[in-house]
Amino acid sequence: MQFTTLINVALLVTGSLAYSNNCKGSSNSPSITDCQEAIRRIDEGSDYGDGSEFSVGNCYMVYATNGAGEQKLSGKNIRDTAQSILDSCGHHKGSYGTNNCDSCHVTVNYRAPKKF
Repeated sequence: MQFTTLINVALLVTGSLAYSNNCKGSSNSPSITDCQEAIRRIDEGSDYGDGSEFSVGNCYMVYATNGAGEQKLSGKNIRDTAQSILDSCGHHKGSYGTNNCDSCHVTVNYRAPKKF
C-alpha cells in the first residue's frame, strides 16, 4: 500500500510540474493565413532553441523555455504544437507545452504589424 501511495504522489507532483496548456492571448486574433505561413517556414528537419521565432505578419509564433536553457527541439515538434494551437484554440492563439521540459512551450498570438 505504501508503494502505491508513493507512485500516486509522484504522478501528482510530476503532472503539476508540466506546462499548463492554454488558449489565452491578446484581445486581437492573429490572421490564420499569417499563422499558416509561419508554420510552413519551420524546417521539420532542424532543431531549434529557446527564443526561436517564426512570426509572419500579425501572427507571433515562438518556441520558448522560460529560463530552462537552450532545450533544443525538433522543427516537427514545434510545427505540430503550433498546428494544435490553431486547430484547438478559438481565435488561433495560445501556448502549449512541448513535453521536453516543464516550462518549454510554443506560443501563437497576435502582434501588431511592423511598420516600415
